Amino acid sequence: MRKWIHGAIAILAALGFSSLSIASETPKAPPYPQVTVYEAAKIVTMEPGYPEARFVATAEGIILGLGQTKEDLSAWTDGRDVTFDSRFSDQILMPGFIEPHVHPMQTIMMLPIPFISPESWELPGKTYPAARGKAAYERRLREELSKSQDALFITWGHHKLFHGEMDRTALDTIAPDRAVVIWQRSFHEIIANSKALELLDIGTAAAFQAEFNKPQIDPDHADYASGIIHETALFNGIAKLRPYLFSPAKVRQGLKDMRQMMLENGVTTSADLAFGGFGGPEMESQLFKSLYDQPTTPSRILAIPIAPLVLGDPNKWLEDMKSKYESDKFFFSNRVKLFADGAFFAQYMQMNPPGYSDGHEGKWLTEPDELLQQTKRFWDAGWNLHTHVNGDKGLDVVLGITEQLNPRNGQDIVMEHLGYSTEAQNRRIGKMGLYVSAQPNYIRILGDTYAKTGLGPDRAAQMNRLGSLERKGVPLGLHSDFNMAPIDPLYLAWVASNRITLDGNVKAPKERLSLDKALRAITIEAAQIIGLDAMVGSIATGKKADFTILDRNPFEIGASKLQEIEVQGVIFEGKWFPAGG
Repeated sequence: MRKWIHGAIAILAALGFSSLSIASETPKAPPYPQVTVYEAAKIVTMEPGYPEARFVATAEGIILGLGQTKEDLSAWTDGRDVTFDSRFSDQILMPGFIEPHVHPMQTIMMLPIPFISPESWELPGKTYPAARGKAAYERRLREELSKSQDALFITWGHHKLFHGEMDRTALDTIAPDRAVVIWQRSFHEIIANSKALELLDIGTAAAFQAEFNKPQIDPDHADYASGIIHETALFNGIAKLRPYLFSPAKVRQGLKDMRQMMLENGVTTSADLAFGGFGGPEMESQLFKSLYDQPTTPSRILAIPIAPLVLGDPNKWLEDMKSKYESDKFFFSNRVKLFADGAFFAQYMQMNPPGYSDGHEGKWLTEPDELLQQTKRFWDAGWNLHTHVNGDKGLDVVLGITEQLNPRNGQDIVMEHLGYSTEAQNRRIGKMGLYVSAQPNYIRILGDTYAKTGLGPDRAAQMNRLGSLERKGVPLGLHSDFNMAPIDPLYLAWVASNRITLDGNVKAPKERLSLDKALRAITIEAAQIIGLDAMVGSIATGKKADFTILDRNPFEIGASKLQEIEVQGVIFEGKWFPAGG
């Protein structure tokens, strides 16, 4: 044995591993030399294995670790330059909120124009009261017109079930000498008066037909006599409006207001679910980078393109876009937006029998055969699918297409909006392992009105059948689809967990989300829906140091008071941004 030991020492010495050389080695400097430790009254992590903490250590934009005391974090603080920040010691830290379905170009367009809608709106720097009834709507319209000097006056929020019928003739009566366009509450429809059609160079029947008689446009979706342009004709209509929507001053104001709205409501990550659809991928990329690549913007965005804009090989398209435009805060992945049926707020969704109580038919944004081809194209290329679908007939088509796809590993299929689904369809969604990104504001705004017109009391009460999805274990996100709802995740969670209509009625209480599920649907499960849950959505070691600062703990005050919580600001990648700043 003694000979073996002497031999081993000799070998180590020959290799340069003498005890002297080991002892004389210079200790390696620890990583992350500058650390910030935030203290809170409670850190709600949304991680089941470590649900809460008091302290979180951050450095270089990521989370290093969590603990109940400062001493717990000694592994990340010893031998480092440490800043202990206790300004939030009386407040609550939650993960930065996730907005999994928003349209920045739509937001930029909408924020500078006046809202006249059935519900009130609190927006950056402005407040719009609710307007109900035909007389109230027309009074507000005249008031807003009198404040504007725009060559083309544009307003948003009209809904015929709240405000009465509106068409070109009615608008000509209200504003015979002004060019006026009304955007319907769904955003899927615009109504123009005669002066507006003239200004937009579609003031004659021949010019109007030339603009909208295109292969991709359903001829029933643009009507010269009524001045109504909707669904498949809408993007051509927006193209005509672009010079009036995207003036440099309005774009600057829209970008500023969108940044502020995200900050005030605690959103640190979002996904654009119609990327390229308003101005094309190149223009929109440059515009978004001008906002998101600034150090003063405390949020990031994932660009998800609409299917028709991805030309050629989808993966080559993605590679090209990444190489030209991608950054840490504006980025792409292999996800695509598809469209099935029409808008829920306009009762254009496709409904199974008995259909609509007044006998009208829903509309397809993409005919089922074409949707099948689009779906297979992207699925076979390895992409994840996000399909806009609102009615149960539309959902039957989407589920039927999904069942035809070849099984693959690692690809997600997300139902977007899912306004009305049956219990049987929810069982299929759960069994097939699909995800849902829901727009819960349907029940809030439309629950009473659709009971009287269109759906009847039972189907209207069961819009947003989200409790059913929770019981089936379906991963679920809540989104605003602004301006279908405010960019305000706590409001969305409140709606989904209470189901109280504008008139104060509770609809189908069994379809409420639990408080935990509602909060997961604006944090970790919302991140899962867009494939970013390894990076954001919970407070866990290695993830981005994104936190939303709240004045109260939602788990303590309960679902009924979620709307009362105030967002103080966000910590984005370790840096503090106050809500009022």
